[in-house]
Amino acid sequence: MPPAVHLHVHSEYSLLDGACKIDALAERAAAFEQPALGLTDHGVMNGAVELYKACQKHGVKPILGFEAYLCDDLNGDAVRYERNHLTLLAASDEGLRNLVKLTSAGFLQGNKRGKCNVDMALLEHHAAGVIALTGCLQSRFCRRLVDNNPAEARAHADDLLRVFGSENVYFEVQKNGLPEQDKANEGIVRIAREVGRPLVATADVHYLRREDYDNHRALLCVQTKSTLEQPKLSFDTNEFYLKDSAEMAAAFAELPEAIASTLEIAERCDATIELGKQLIPRYPTPDGRDEAEYLRELAFDGLRRRYGDPPPAEAVERLEMELGVISRVGFAAYFLIVWDFVKFAKDNGIAVGPGRGSAAGSIVAYSLNITDVDPLRYGLLFERFLNAERVSMPDIDIDFSVKGRDRVIRYVANKYGQESVAQIVTFGRMFPRAATRDAARVLGYDYGTGDRLAKMIPDPIMGRPPSFDDCLKQGEELARAYKEDPQARQIIDVAKGLEGIVRNSSIHAAAVVIADRPLTEIVPLQLAEDRGEVAEDGSRAYRTVTQYSMKPIEDIGLLKMDFLGLRNLDVIESALDIIKRSAGTRPDMATLPLDDTRTYEMLQRGDSVGVFQFESDGMREAFKKVRPTEFDDLVALGALYRPGAMRHIDEYARNKRNPEGITYLDDRLRPITEATYGVILYQEQLMQIAKEIAGFTGPEADDLRKAIGKKDRARMAGMKEQFFVGARATGTSERVVQELWRVNEAAADYSFNRSHAACYALISYRTAWLKANYPAEYMAALISSVMSTKDKVPFFVSRCEEMGIEVLPPDANESGHDFKVAGGNIRFGLDAVKNVGAAAVHAIIAAREEGGPFTSLWDFCERVDCRAVNKKAIESLIRCGALDSTAATRSGMLAVLPQAQASGSKAQQDAQLGQSSIFDLEAPAAGGAGGAPGASRQRPPIPALPDERRELNTMEKETLGLFLSSHPLKEVRAALRARVECSLADLGGKRDGDWVTVGGMISEAKRIRTKKGEPMLFATLDDLEAQVEMLVFNSAYAANSEKVDVDKVVIVRGRVDHKEQGETKLVAQDVEIFDPSHDEVEAARAAAILSGPPPRVTLKVAPSIPASFLDDLKELAAHNRGDHELALLVGERTLVLGEPYRVAPARFRADLDGLAGAAELV
Repeated sequence: MPPAVHLHVHSEYSLLDGACKIDALAERAAAFEQPALGLTDHGVMNGAVELYKACQKHGVKPILGFEAYLCDDLNGDAVRYERNHLTLLAASDEGLRNLVKLTSAGFLQGNKRGKCNVDMALLEHHAAGVIALTGCLQSRFCRRLVDNNPAEARAHADDLLRVFGSENVYFEVQKNGLPEQDKANEGIVRIAREVGRPLVATADVHYLRREDYDNHRALLCVQTKSTLEQPKLSFDTNEFYLKDSAEMAAAFAELPEAIASTLEIAERCDATIELGKQLIPRYPTPDGRDEAEYLRELAFDGLRRRYGDPPPAEAVERLEMELGVISRVGFAAYFLIVWDFVKFAKDNGIAVGPGRGSAAGSIVAYSLNITDVDPLRYGLLFERFLNAERVSMPDIDIDFSVKGRDRVIRYVANKYGQESVAQIVTFGRMFPRAATRDAARVLGYDYGTGDRLAKMIPDPIMGRPPSFDDCLKQGEELARAYKEDPQARQIIDVAKGLEGIVRNSSIHAAAVVIADRPLTEIVPLQLAEDRGEVAEDGSRAYRTVTQYSMKPIEDIGLLKMDFLGLRNLDVIESALDIIKRSAGTRPDMATLPLDDTRTYEMLQRGDSVGVFQFESDGMREAFKKVRPTEFDDLVALGALYRPGAMRHIDEYARNKRNPEGITYLDDRLRPITEATYGVILYQEQLMQIAKEIAGFTGPEADDLRKAIGKKDRARMAGMKEQFFVGARATGTSERVVQELWRVNEAAADYSFNRSHAACYALISYRTAWLKANYPAEYMAALISSVMSTKDKVPFFVSRCEEMGIEVLPPDANESGHDFKVAGGNIRFGLDAVKNVGAAAVHAIIAAREEGGPFTSLWDFCERVDCRAVNKKAIESLIRCGALDSTAATRSGMLAVLPQAQASGSKAQQDAQLGQSSIFDLEAPAAGGAGGAPGASRQRPPIPALPDERRELNTMEKETLGLFLSSHPLKEVRAALRARVECSLADLGGKRDGDWVTVGGMISEAKRIRTKKGEPMLFATLDDLEAQVEMLVFNSAYAANSEKVDVDKVVIVRGRVDHKEQGETKLVAQDVEIFDPSHDEVEAARAAAILSGPPPRVTLKVAPSIPASFLDDLKELAAHNRGDHELALLVGERTLVLGEPYRVAPARFRADLDGLAGAAELV
């Protein structure tokens, strides 16, 4: 029996329709001893390279193609036929090139409805080397047969024969048990015989095995947002799978020639994809000069700028070595291209990061201003970036500000040609969480059911989500639900069938490809929706992307660059702009000294909230342990605070305090590990050890580094003997060799790229420097950058209060879009007010600039464009306090808002028509020079309705996400103090296990289930002096869970826990809602007054203290806010400091070391 070949096959790249993984298809075809395998996804060739490699791996011939969507007129406004598929295969390399151009044109020139639309004219233009099959039941040919239009079907067939040539058209027949297909087959056979062309058998493969039918049904329901009980689209047969040759022969027993045609086509199809090339475009040098010579000239010019003229011999030698390697491997153009667009960005005020990844190990990159970290000063290795003996495409990733990134991409596209530059497609897959939610929905369950199960799935580790196999292991929460809950079992069984399948395509966040010719000569293109943009007509916006994703792009040798958008660069730029406006100067980040005392003192206190990379609680504790004093410490901390490496934090801190106590295994390790106090942290250190002690060459050391970094134990084992032999040859003792190899093996779990750590530490330092030296300006920029994030604004506003920076309420007469600095404080930005969009804020600012401050709600409604600012927006502005400056109460303004808005709208309509109301008065309105049209309209007084403090708090919480003008806890703080044993700030001084009664407001609450399936609650308790994480375990959960909710004031009886990473936590046993009566609050206030002045902390200081002392003390106090007065004892005089210096004594004392030598506690 001759084998059959599957020519019409859909993989997962036929999005939410095909359910086949390409490697599995090739493996199964090989198992069936089928000599070839086709791939014809809907409109795309996303899987072409993947198929090519998979078929090579499994010994099967790849047949490349796609299924096009045929329309009457590519340039028409609509597609006439919904069912218009056409199967196209590449018979030759020319045919493959034509299919690449055809699918690209179908997207880029069509009506842009997200499908590859082609018409006969386009097909005719790209027909050479292409084989056409008449198509499946959804083809134009079959639909006309099913609809009893044989003449039109014949006319269509004649068009195909004319366009492709009769020898390249085959009449496609399928046997799937569908009555419509049987009817179509009769006409297909008849017309094929009439025109003298062969039939060809296909299975229209959509899933791998017959038993995958149910999984495919679920996938279709995900696509159509329907349920399995009421599907909007279904294949009413389970025959669309990859059949073996015997099954195909049996199905087409009456048409054996159709099977023979599959082999005939397979033999004819011989298209190839060339892998492993390097398609680096040429750089347009001045006067057409040699690229390597031009790079050399630029690099030496930059070297002199970086190191002085003449530069040191070490720098020249390193540069010569690197230039030699770059020239030898042909990457001069690559460096020039990167230099050019980085230079463009910097010349045009677009923030560029100091470097990223291993490229910082190149002195060429440093000399060209591509990177800003000196590779000689920080021991960064070129071999880590470019291995001369293992040549692969270099990889220089660049961080740009988010605002400027697209502008750089446009520059590159204009320079090298729009047709030669594109972004890269990426695919989102259905990992267990998403698959579980989708499965629940297609089964008809509500969102909460699927969401409950999805939340049982552990978080990704290092960006890698767990599999269902992982989640269903014994002891896992999901496994317990699967075993005990039939509903959960049903959902998870469906979800397992969806796991790992591509769900959507999108634009890669960073990758851009640059070619030396039009991209469609190399790679197919498509359109991908840009979810961050909207087209001018309000419709979806699309960008051109490659159909190949990242790995296939690299496989075919195209130059891929990562243009990353880093929000922190925007924060830095915004802070510098604010500093320029408020202080009249703009610090230069490129020349910033790296030894700023104030910056390191701030970090030593663990005050790193808002500092890039360093703001987690664990990192803040690490700062307190390490107490960094120099930039190298920041580099090290970036590498230390990672899984695996964290166990070395204490060792690093201990050795830093006592470097004399460090012992080195071998004296040759001292220069390699001295900067990290004897701790081996970086991959570069492992490379240096391999070179210095084991005699490895630079490229060999890099090979070892790669094996360690990828945890390739087999490859490491293969290099072990070389390491041992080399180390012994340099006189290394057996004990030291064994120990160093043990370090290599252990480093697979934690060693980090020093080049990247140094670059990102520099960004961290810059943000820390801004926070330490310009705290209000930096925090204003930081908060502005997170205005679209629900929880971040309240968090950072709270941190401002701890820093002694007052955040003023939004004010329609003062605020702009963003947060801004006003008199050393921060003014709330209007863009952060709920229900007030950017267009509304723009209209408010425009009216204010044109007519001056708003004098009343009536004035506001009459002058601000009512088309941009609706009633909901104005209500939010009133409720958040943005119109308090008009001197009316919020309750009063809300009471007259309907009338004020109607009056304002009418005034604006009249102004547009050039009319005046008969009720207009003669007196001109206030609020601007001559007022605004309609501004003289009568304005009844706004009633002076009182504002209740509790209601104001509620209004602000709802519109701003936080309590701003007053905190509800302040109203009851005295009464709460009377009921508790100590403040939260005092918990750090308690012993582990002590029982305490404390109180405060719940600011965060999160409910989870443990691995045992037991409920547990995490919450943050805040008493305005300090915050503590509160844990409610299963034993106390039932009695207390309903009481622990955000914004509730509670009294908690619990146990102090100091065990985890030095952090204090509170394990709650009993929680009580605290809702004191008015009499209780007043009595507590009166008692507080009678008890005398607040408690005091006194510092004895010398009369000769420097002027900066009070600034430092204020910063320290702000970090440790509390209710104790702070006083200075200077000689015989006691100076009591004001409200900004109130402190929590326990934390203040703990952090007082930062002022050592200047003051002592009395």
